[in-house]
Amino acid sequence: MTIRHHPVLIAGAGPTGLTAAMELSRLGVPVRLIDKLTAPSTTSRALAVQARTLELLQQRGLTDKMLAAGNKAHAGSLYGRGKLLGKVDLSRIPGRHNYVLLLSQAETERLLTEQLALQGVQIERGVELIGFVQSQASTPASTLASGVLAELRHADGRIEQLQAAALISAEGAHSSARHALNLAFEGKSLKPTYALADLHVEGEIASDQLSIFISDHGFLAMFPLAEGHFRMIAIEPDAEIQQDDELVRDIPGDPPTLAQLQAIYDAHSPVPATLSDIVWSSHFRINSRMLQTLRQGNVFFGGDAAHIHSPAGGQGMNTGIQDMIDLCWKLALVLQGRADPALLDTYEQDRLPVIRNIVTRTEAATDVLNSRSTWVHTLVTHIAPLALNIDFVQDTATRLISEINVDYRSSPLSVTHDAGGSLHGGDRLPDIDVIAWEHNNSEAESREGNLYALLDPSRLTLLIAQGPSAPILPPDWREQLHRWEGVLTIRHIAAALAEGHDREFRNLFGSYHLHVARPDCYLGFVGDAAQWDALIAWLDKWFTPRAA
Repeated sequence: MTIRHHPVLIAGAGPTGLTAAMELSRLGVPVRLIDKLTAPSTTSRALAVQARTLELLQQRGLTDKMLAAGNKAHAGSLYGRGKLLGKVDLSRIPGRHNYVLLLSQAETERLLTEQLALQGVQIERGVELIGFVQSQASTPASTLASGVLAELRHADGRIEQLQAAALISAEGAHSSARHALNLAFEGKSLKPTYALADLHVEGEIASDQLSIFISDHGFLAMFPLAEGHFRMIAIEPDAEIQQDDELVRDIPGDPPTLAQLQAIYDAHSPVPATLSDIVWSSHFRINSRMLQTLRQGNVFFGGDAAHIHSPAGGQGMNTGIQDMIDLCWKLALVLQGRADPALLDTYEQDRLPVIRNIVTRTEAATDVLNSRSTWVHTLVTHIAPLALNIDFVQDTATRLISEINVDYRSSPLSVTHDAGGSLHGGDRLPDIDVIAWEHNNSEAESREGNLYALLDPSRLTLLIAQGPSAPILPPDWREQLHRWEGVLTIRHIAAALAEGHDREFRNLFGSYHLHVARPDCYLGFVGDAAQWDALIAWLDKWFTPRAA
């Protein structure tokens, strides 16, 4: 049997796998993207695209297309005791995307697939990963043709062997790669069952906000996908609440009927509405599970293959997309010989704490929503109106929902030497306006614009914060950085001219400070300009300098 060679094999063409293929291919790494399904799913569950994901996809040319196809929710309303208890004001999310974008996962996948086609990547459908072995001696840095020997089965039964430097498992909750490596998917399955449906709603329910209804016999959530078109999620009446170890998501049997869904809605909601025209519906169970590692040799896990949790907060798909945006720039640099292989270890060092926090938090929220205790329900409905009037609660809630709060400060890749401003290594770069210009063309006119638009999503970007006089840098600083040409872009930045920006800029960046932005818009290195040697040492540790 002829063995074909390819740098990276990606198993699974959901949002996680599609993002991995998009990132690697645009960074110059050839990929093969396979999916055992012969056609994309049209009944996908995920629908919330959070602000942090929109920031990252804006750089990749997708956000405007998503906004044109989706619906913005500007608030989250909580109902209980037959009335509105309060709202979470999503306009408080820092940055330009101060809302939750509601967009069917099928639409997100369509837009990602179209972007892949522009980059020359096609999904190979009806192709299943059925087994693989890893070379004990190989690493992704050693050669593009070693690492994982995978066996693929095509729709016509043909078996193919493929040698790849790395395998990314984005296969979903029943990952074959996870099973093959016998990795524990730790956690639990919640039992009750839930009803899920896309349908039309006519009534007084708002089409620009998330609506959640709680009672002492369960909860109901209504998410507006478009005018009159909603996603409905509700605990089934008389559902038995248990926990078990079996990973079950879809429940066999007839899907919920319109009459059943209307009865559930009427029992929970004080807002009059008539349901009609079910697009699709199903029963499902919530699982709360995660891997304790995201890497085994040359096999990497992301998305539902690595973590699944309650849809409370709408963060599952976003977490998978952000997994791949973290992993793929690192994998590309290592495969291209421009970074130390140890950089790949920082993928799980970055992402595992984030995943653990989301799984724990959504599990706790779901336990409260599922509670049949009259005491718990009474406590929540009396505290919520008070809590939602507190600015700190509003700010914390919106940062958690939007994933703006995610940071990698504990990662070994994050270093801070005298921050100067409030930003530290591992922090998300803020979405602000600045003035910027390139270091190697001093006569070029400076340009003002959004910081994210000035960053290079394919490289590190060194941001040199300007002060009232020239920064204290070695005379040959440009020559020193020339060793990392192809890995590092340099920008001088200063406060935008609009009133108030100067103080905001100084509070964030300080003066004469060096901030290295990663391709995923998190900071790697932060230090005073006088600590030039520390910056060079950081670059030398992680990234391979060009030969003199």
